[in-house]
Amino acid sequence: MSRNRYTVARKSIWYVLRTLLVVVGVVVLALYVFIGAMHVSNIYVLVTEGMELRAEYILTGENFNELTEYFTEDFLANDQALYDETYGDYTVTNFIYKLDPTGIFVLPWDVVASMEVTESMLSLSGTANEGAASSTLPPWEPKRYSVKLRRIDGRWYISSLILVEANPETTPGPTPDMRLLPSATP
Repeated sequence: MSRNRYTVARKSIWYVLRTLLVVVGVVVLALYVFIGAMHVSNIYVLVTEGMELRAEYILTGENFNELTEYFTEDFLANDQALYDETYGDYTVTNFIYKLDPTGIFVLPWDVVASMEVTESMLSLSGTANEGAASSTLPPWEPKRYSVKLRRIDGRWYISSLILVEANPETTPGPTPDMRLLPSATP
């Protein structure tokens, strides 16, 4: 009779331990998924806002200090596009910048991440200053970059841009057939 009592107790303990182990495993997995999603969203916002601010600085030459919120100091010192004077003879009044992210990779415990983006300028308008070589603005060349990021003191920064392709081919999105939409009149 006592042997049966110990068998039931042993099986009960193993059941509780297995259940506890499964619950702890699920909680740890959920935590890693949450941290990974948090990193992905932070990186997405950082890259989209940072690249647009970089384009704004290239076009207008304003707000250089704001770039330090998005880029490492080494990157800012070595980025040739920031110091190129292509748009120096022009006053850019309006632009529409488009950044298409195509891939992102980061693990919850990583301190480095990578993201691939394609940048383009949908609209660019402005006027030539006195002494400009041409009266029309130079076109913005679309490019595909591999963006490398580094986490420094718990915060992500863009540490390098590697040009993957200049003037990448873009496939236009499907155009809806307006004839298939329901008419406004019955």
